[in-house]
Amino acid sequence: MSVDIDKVRHIATLARIAMSEDELARLVPELNNILGWVEQLAEVDTDGVEPLTAVIDQKLRLRDD
Repeated sequence: MSVDIDKVRHIATLARIAMSEDELARLVPELNNILGWVEQLAEVDTDGVEPLTAVIDQKLRLRDD
């Protein structure tokens, strides 16, 4: 998936963000890079991997009282 300047303009309008044409043009390659990274993450095989809530196993510390 990729975005063009019209899609970025539409997203900015929906978010109610005022952007100049120069800002929109600079945002297009940045958003395309982000979407490319997300597509790359979608290709990772996660079968058999248990979901985590945290990377480090932490126990809840209780007060003495």
